[in-house]
Amino acid sequence: MRPMSKAPGDTPEFDFQRSLKSSSPRGLLRFVQFDRYVNRRLAALIARAASRTGLRPNHLTVAAFAVSVAGALFYLRGDHAGFIVAGLLIYLSTILDGADGMLARSKNLCTRFGAYLDLYLDRITDYLVMGAMATGYYLQSGRHVFYILSLFGLGAYMLQTLLYYLEREFRRIQTGSGASGEFRGLVYLGILVFSLIDRLDLVIIILLCVPVLNIIYRFIRFWVIERPEEAPPPSP
Repeated sequence: MRPMSKAPGDTPEFDFQRSLKSSSPRGLLRFVQFDRYVNRRLAALIARAASRTGLRPNHLTVAAFAVSVAGALFYLRGDHAGFIVAGLLIYLSTILDGADGMLARSKNLCTRFGAYLDLYLDRITDYLVMGAMATGYYLQSGRHVFYILSLFGLGAYMLQTLLYYLEREFRRIQTGSGASGEFRGLVYLGILVFSLIDRLDLVIIILLCVPVLNIIYRFIRFWVIERPEEAPPPSP
């Protein structure tokens, strides 16, 4: 879907309310909607500045990815100072990641390609950041068994994300809309906090346990309790 062509200088001003998503994920309590009430306020500052410089949403998407890769590299230093810089860079990347969609929605620049570019790079970012975080903690602590468990945690986190999109595909819910951004913003805030206090082992334990429980919960809820009825096969 291509945006409507506009004459130079005819692009609307940045509108914060228009830039927000129309709704939050079902069942997400208001007090944990950190992304909407904090991250989006910060992202709006970047989106507003970008709207005055001619930057496009995809430019912010790629910038967010580059910053997150830089953060992942700092985790590989394996020391507290590197963890602090990594946490700050990764949190900044989540702000930039929110700003791209806000800019697109506010200025009527939404495209299908841009939505999927955002999703693709988000998933690559998750893999790189969490893999580097687990490796960085291993380099700092030397805990071999814990490192192996960390890799299982990373696999479980990526698996729950895959299942999330498979469920949406099965239910024919549009996926290319920055879905699950509120949860991701909360996860990356937690990574920042535990990086600052030098307790990456705690966030790794959380990322090991919560995705496994979430996978079990999703299987029971979507495929057993709420399984939609199938249409009967056609008569021969």
